[in-house]
Amino acid sequence: MIAGRRGKRKRAIIALVVALMALFNRGKSAEAPEPLFPPLSSTVPVPGQLPDLASISPRQAADRLFNRVMAASENGDTAEALKFAPMAIQAYDSLGTLDNDARYHLALLHITAGDIKSARVQVDMLRLSSPNHLLAFMLEHQIIGRSGNKDSAARTYRAFLAAYDAEIAMGRDEYQDHLKSIERFRNVAQASVAGKK
Repeated sequence: MIAGRRGKRKRAIIALVVALMALFNRGKSAEAPEPLFPPLSSTVPVPGQLPDLASISPRQAADRLFNRVMAASENGDTAEALKFAPMAIQAYDSLGTLDNDARYHLALLHITAGDIKSARVQVDMLRLSSPNHLLAFMLEHQIIGRSGNKDSAARTYRAFLAAYDAEIAMGRDEYQDHLKSIERFRNVAQASVAGKK
């Protein structure tokens, strides 16, 4: 059983190495896009240069793949996002225990890949750490957005705004990591709620 786990982890690491090679060896003529999120480590390679794989942790590798998927999705490159999403999901799955930040990343990856059931599992795990977790509301809104249920979307906005002050006061690390996204969501929520009054 232990040998099986080691073999699975080894295969996941090999997949990460292959994915990172593909990610950073994209040809020197192509200009690398600006990252959607700020670098999560100081070991960000020069565009066109392979990273020193020995210098990054499995979590850093997973985060880099996540950033790549989110950047591709933001830029409308669905093919690129769908290509790297399974690798990124596998990278997070291979980490074992996940913190709330990693759970948020994993849920977004599942949403990108169209696996709403798996995304909901991560939302539920965020709710276990806090019933009013702001990132859980944000994920729920994305899931609801795919169904087009405007009433549920409005309820999610109101619940997020009601929980915002108390949750932000908690000073959770994942809130700091995603503060720009949280504030952007808050602004949209406030505008939406105000427009319905």
